[in-house]
Amino acid sequence: MGNQQIDERFVGFFDMLGMSEMSLQDPGVAWGALSDLAAAKDRILNLEIKILRTNEVIRDRVRAFMFSDSIVVFTKSNQLADTYAIVILCSELFSSALHACVPLRGAIAYGRFLFNIEQNLFAGPPLVSAYRLSEDAQWLGIRVDNVVAKKANAIPLLSERNNPVIVDFEVPTKSGGLAKSAVIDWVETHRNNFTVQPPLTAEQFYEAFKSMFGSYTELPVSVQNKYENTVAFVNERLLVTG
Repeated sequence: MGNQQIDERFVGFFDMLGMSEMSLQDPGVAWGALSDLAAAKDRILNLEIKILRTNEVIRDRVRAFMFSDSIVVFTKSNQLADTYAIVILCSELFSSALHACVPLRGAIAYGRFLFNIEQNLFAGPPLVSAYRLSEDAQWLGIRVDNVVAKKANAIPLLSERNNPVIVDFEVPTKSGGLAKSAVIDWVETHRNNFTVQPPLTAEQFYEAFKSMFGSYTELPVSVQNKYENTVAFVNERLLVTG
């Protein structure tokens, strides 16, 4: 595991929304969703990232492990390439899961993180921080802690339209309030995926998940709120010009 400096790395945590209820209602559908999520996880591990202004190609900087409906992603180190890799590949994981109709929420944090791959042991403050940031958010999206935001914005990490990939947003939380947080603008990074002009409605956004979770109107209000909060973010970011 090396010394403490090398042990400092970026760590992401993601989990799928609605898996418990789906497993109880239809294990076959739940298994299919988990298989799609696993495929999305495997896909990001094989992606290469090309930094246009330097022509640098980044590969093999992250590892990802899946436990039921949760995924832990972490970088090899804390270098500049790792900053690019964790932000871009987590955005790709999130969007690939959405494309497969798998709703995720997640977060990325930075700090000392220890692991033993052979025994699947993981420990460290960034894993706890990422888990807490993710679980507290009432939406589908990706939060990042202040260190991750500072490192990414110092590069700066920009989209193809030269807009920041990490932005500030008032994230709805379990307490019912809003928490100003740095988040990955996955709408910006995958803007070409949106074919409907804003404003989108929660029902329009949810339509892709209907086959797995049933009618939108039959969802618990707390679940409907998560989709409404997600659409509020989507609509705001779609209006940002490049």
